[in-house]
Amino acid sequence: MKLLSQLIFSGLIASSFWACSPEEQHQYYAEIETDNFISQNFIGNGIQWAAYPHADGPDAEWGDIITPAKWDTLYQRLDYMQPQTMRVLDQANWRYYKGRDKQGNPIFDVDNPEMKTLYKVLDYCQSRNVDVVFGEWGTPFHMHDLETKNAKINRLENAYDPQWIEMIGKYVEHLIKEKGYTCIKYYNHINEPNGDWASTNGDYSEWKQGVIDLQKEFEKRGLDQYLTITGPGTVPQYTKKGFEYTGEDWVTKTIADIDTIIGAYEIHTYLGTENTRNGKAAASMHMLKDMPEVKKTGKRFFVGEIGVKDDWGTKQQELNVEAAKKDGYASIYDSQMAVYTYQYGVDMTDAVIQLMNAGAQGMIAWDLDDAMHTKDDLGKINQLKRWGCWNILGSELIDRPEDENIRPWYYPWSWLCKFFPKGMDILNMNSNLPEGVRMTTGKLRNNFTIMMVNNSATPQEVFVKAPVKKSTVLKQLKYTDEQYKLNTDMGRPVLDDINFDLKEGGLVQLPAHAVIVLSSL
Repeated sequence: MKLLSQLIFSGLIASSFWACSPEEQHQYYAEIETDNFISQNFIGNGIQWAAYPHADGPDAEWGDIITPAKWDTLYQRLDYMQPQTMRVLDQANWRYYKGRDKQGNPIFDVDNPEMKTLYKVLDYCQSRNVDVVFGEWGTPFHMHDLETKNAKINRLENAYDPQWIEMIGKYVEHLIKEKGYTCIKYYNHINEPNGDWASTNGDYSEWKQGVIDLQKEFEKRGLDQYLTITGPGTVPQYTKKGFEYTGEDWVTKTIADIDTIIGAYEIHTYLGTENTRNGKAAASMHMLKDMPEVKKTGKRFFVGEIGVKDDWGTKQQELNVEAAKKDGYASIYDSQMAVYTYQYGVDMTDAVIQLMNAGAQGMIAWDLDDAMHTKDDLGKINQLKRWGCWNILGSELIDRPEDENIRPWYYPWSWLCKFFPKGMDILNMNSNLPEGVRMTTGKLRNNFTIMMVNNSATPQEVFVKAPVKKSTVLKQLKYTDEQYKLNTDMGRPVLDDINFDLKEGGLVQLPAHAVIVLSSL
């Protein structure tokens, strides 16, 4: 009888324990709210991939040096990443604008080696169902290629120059209707137009008129059924002096003036290390101001360029400049040497989780490959923009074959792409998380993905659960310092079975400075 009483008492204790809510059982917890959405119909995360303007043909600065084997390597690495979006920007004179004829009219030409290199990029996107954000850096011969032959003669006037607008229309029509690249879903008209580095030189009115005229050109050619214009594509943290508006005003001005044209809203951001690690990424780029206004439009919002980079004058930036100088081939003031480190993968994941939780519906990393761009795009091999997942031309350009290896941050970025596919809904949660720990959750039909980051020096554990109706088994991937080292063969890791059922919930162990993926995909 005594034994029976003990068993009954033990059973009551156990049942009362499991009846408790997660917050009563565990100091740190996250209960996912499966029908409470932060955002719906996720655009997807992706990466910037240029068509190698310095190596896109025999007349390029480096020549036609990307071999078929190198293209195969790029394709294989991207197949593991599974980017949902790809941003592909060019200059008109790098592809289709070949100067002026004797009458002064623009020469439009799409039968050249440079176009064939672009086709290799778009072929990949079309065959893998990757949505492309397409566009041009700026008005030809305003900020790029100023020292080239006939630059002054070939220069076009502004963002709404009718000759340029017509050529863009012909170009996009060729790509979509003639070549069949229906993967092109969005168009960027001028990169970061609020900057003094842009061809618009911070002039909102010029950019707006260009967008209006370009939309008319797309409609005239029937292209509006294939793609929409995104914008403003600005850097909210930057304000050009001399205008009555600030960098953070561009989104709301665009909504007020041309919402009927804009298909999706987009900005760029390069986040400071401390703002990222302290959980202030969204606030530092003014997203908390923009998102309520964007939501009123019913349109989606994404970040067209994202990276982690510290402001001038900070200790982190001074160290970055020193590392770039030591490298010998980096563009000293436009490189992020942390891409060689394990920690950059943690910081980028942390930033993206914060922005997804603030409502961003996709992030495009800057960028895929060091071999794409140089300082001012002059093609000098000692001024590579070091931001990539690798330098595919490490052997050919700088006699460093190890530079072609995959860098650690490629792995968590790949998981942000492949495990948060387009169409997902991003969910709210009731949570109490440790300092330095962030988490986001996506749902696609009956599948779930949870991404967690511990950007602190202390190992943590969090109890995670969701009120799903049936057993939902999640598998796991881990990004930890001892596993992901530079210049080591890290393979193509896959999800491991850890006996985790989202319905029952369980403790997730988070090593210091680590990324954890739990997914049923």
